Amino acid sequence: MSVSRNLMAGVAALALIACGGDGGDSRQAARTSAASPLEATFSLKDGAPVDVEALFALFPEEAQPTYDSAAFDDDLGATVVTNLRFAISDGESEVTIDRAELFGVDLEAVERIEAADGAAADAPFETVFQKVRLIGVSAECLEDDAEKPGMTIGGVEFDMLKMRQGGIDGAGDEGAHFFNAVEMAGLYFKDIDVTVREPDAPTISFSAPDLRFVDMAGGKMNAMIAKDLEYGLVQTEQSLESMRKVLGPEGAAFLDGPLRGFVAPDTQRVKIKSMEWRGIDFSGLLAWGLRGEEPPMTAEKLIDLGTFKAVDLETFVGNKRAASVEETTMSAAEFTWLIPSNVRMDTKGAFYDFTAYIPETEAAALGVMKEHGLDDVTGDGYAEWTWNSGAGEAKLDYVANMNGLADFSMQAAFSGLKLNDLAAAQADGEENILLSNGSFDSFSLTLEDETALDAIFALSALQMGGTGEDLRQSAPAMMRLAGVQAAQFNPRISDYINAAAEFIGKGGALDIMAAPAAPVSFVSLQSTGVTAPQTLPDVLDLKITHKE
Repeated sequence: MSVSRNLMAGVAALALIACGGDGGDSRQAARTSAASPLEATFSLKDGAPVDVEALFALFPEEAQPTYDSAAFDDDLGATVVTNLRFAISDGESEVTIDRAELFGVDLEAVERIEAADGAAADAPFETVFQKVRLIGVSAECLEDDAEKPGMTIGGVEFDMLKMRQGGIDGAGDEGAHFFNAVEMAGLYFKDIDVTVREPDAPTISFSAPDLRFVDMAGGKMNAMIAKDLEYGLVQTEQSLESMRKVLGPEGAAFLDGPLRGFVAPDTQRVKIKSMEWRGIDFSGLLAWGLRGEEPPMTAEKLIDLGTFKAVDLETFVGNKRAASVEETTMSAAEFTWLIPSNVRMDTKGAFYDFTAYIPETEAAALGVMKEHGLDDVTGDGYAEWTWNSGAGEAKLDYVANMNGLADFSMQAAFSGLKLNDLAAAQADGEENILLSNGSFDSFSLTLEDETALDAIFALSALQMGGTGEDLRQSAPAMMRLAGVQAAQFNPRISDYINAAAEFIGKGGALDIMAAPAAPVSFVSLQSTGVTAPQTLPDVLDLKITHKE
């Protein structure tokens, strides 16, 4: 076991991204409204100098850093190292740190960690340091390769690192032992800016003036906080050419048309005013990993993804705002065994301006979209999944409202998914336990049109020629003609085609419902789909109706 692997973890992670008191108050850092801990000066009372040469000697020889100076600052109670440089990946890249502040580094604790025989899962913790601050971090790839990414960070803070005696090595899963053996009060970033360039792919950028990971211990994380986070994507000639090859001739033609922005906008940015993710808990899963065992299906409460909230999301295409959302929340993300059992996402106060995806040179397309109100669409929606592992019942709900354009709602229900039955099937060697046990109960979908169909046909006409009105008038007849042969296999299909054609021609609402008298097993559905697909509408009692 080498503790230096862990001491290197932070710096090495930064390089990999770029190229391919008593530790502060974490309760304060977990508050979204609070300033970053890096904004405040920190000093350690009775701090002692660190033997920098002894510290850096712990690193592998090929990764030992160089520096300009190292001196103890009495006011800070910290050893300050300037112009610290790490060579990473066999000299292919270098991480430079303008200033490193080392608070309360305990080399004797490191020796005790190293000296311990084995890495017991319940070995006592040692405090490796109180705090380490890295100011002015940058990564540079030394190879002459323009495709390599770059990174700058105004500051990084590692708040109170603790490690179990014996370190991270041990029997069982390596990752589980790492998260069990390492605790940190916080990992905070200030002014992080990362750009990733890859051949045949868009250039991706990420920035955040304030990013925090708070209280990480025992497979749990109290909070992840981000402020003014921004994510960007820029298409290149190479990435567009790669996309054309994937899409084929017809798709490539679409990329050269007036609506290409919907598939591959030249530039796109997403901005989030604030984001908080709280109560992430993998401790139940961690316990099994420490034993090197896969959790049986009867094991519950292995994972809880906690709650999530993002405020003031905005999407820009070029310099024009394409969408904004006042609030997105994940109020639950619970798991039973490794299967989600209670998940809900809500979106409130959404606004869309679809003209942002159209280049200013495409006057006709812009005119069509504005005529149909696609420059001012508001709405909200939610998605929810629940699974009762005792009763074996599961339900999916999805609702999206786009005021003045269209409303969409979908529900699906399943049964036969009792956790104990699934576990027994797995023990018997079943390869697909969901297929062998689950059943389909019901499905419903409702699409209510306001102006969406008018807009779709008007935009299609720009790509295909003619007018939107002509395309829409001809579509129902073409649908009925295409459905004549299919209706020979099952008379119900004729009703389906007529309902869809009426919806296309007149608008209104289209209802799709499948509600068999009794649940239909997935095995039966699969067999019927292969041997007698024409009978599936009867098996599911599928109905499609149109309402004006």
